[in-house]
Amino acid sequence: MSLTVALLLLTQLWGLGTDKLPVQLPATSEAVLGGTALLSCTYPPEADLILYWTRLGPASERNVYTYYRGEHLASHADPAYRGRATVPAGQPGRGDGALRLHNVTLADEGRYRCRVKSNRGMGVAETELRLIGLYRLSWLQPQPCAPSLQNVTLTCLAEGGYPLATVTIRDSTGRDYGAGTPAAKEPQGLYSAAHSAAVPCSPTASYTCIVTTTFLQQNRTGTLAWEEPQPAWKGWAGVGIGIGIGMAVVVLGSGALWAGQQRRKGQRHQGSRPPREPEPAWEEAPLEGTGPTCTRRGDPPDILQEPPPPSQHLCPTPSPGPSHA
Repeated sequence: MSLTVALLLLTQLWGLGTDKLPVQLPATSEAVLGGTALLSCTYPPEADLILYWTRLGPASERNVYTYYRGEHLASHADPAYRGRATVPAGQPGRGDGALRLHNVTLADEGRYRCRVKSNRGMGVAETELRLIGLYRLSWLQPQPCAPSLQNVTLTCLAEGGYPLATVTIRDSTGRDYGAGTPAAKEPQGLYSAAHSAAVPCSPTASYTCIVTTTFLQQNRTGTLAWEEPQPAWKGWAGVGIGIGIGMAVVVLGSGALWAGQQRRKGQRHQGSRPPREPEPAWEEAPLEGTGPTCTRRGDPPDILQEPPPPSQHLCPTPSPGPSHA
């Protein structure tokens, strides 16, 4: 069916029937960013009908989805919704004309109109599509609790959500530590907010970050971070190291002192020792039937020295005596 013929039939059907057809839509519809929006539209079952979904703008309507007597006129949809808008197959004639809009973005937020036309009459209803972007919640505690601290600063961060939220910090007893709405709008249209409060350092208390928007409430609960106590053995280890170093110094000093004393004693001992007698000179002691040997002056005559090798002359060769001719 050509678009021209479809539009002509659509115009003719709009002119038929004057009775009001009851069409029901919720006042608002919510969807999560990036998900699928479901816009409900119910009416009395009718086999021969036209279902027409449009997006209302400041000055005009944009076609989102057209169902004509059992056929989807895809070419009639606005390019921004083409391929993203569907209705349940076979259900429009049974009174269910719910629109499913896939992969929704902030640009899809706004008012939508469901128009139903049959031989019995025509009905129109509108709904407001509101989008929700879940916030990423986290805690920020720059300084851990310690026994010497009474309070610390605790910050709840809510990032990348939609719409604008109020951030509250609440402890486990139900006490609120103020609420804040300062936020920064990101280029994509999302918001980031934070709230800080001075809370007491209690080891048993827990704190909840509450992020509230028009449609929902997100919570994140946590406990304070504490400074890790230093184990006792670490302190004793430091003392032991100090004692060990001190003992090593004492031992080294004592050793050096003892060595000095020993050197001085040795020097005194050498000074009182009598002078050493010079070594006696070697003299020749010829014996009958033997070669010359060497003895020391003062040695007993019966102690002989082993003759040296022939190649070595340890004793001077005796000069021949005068000849007696």
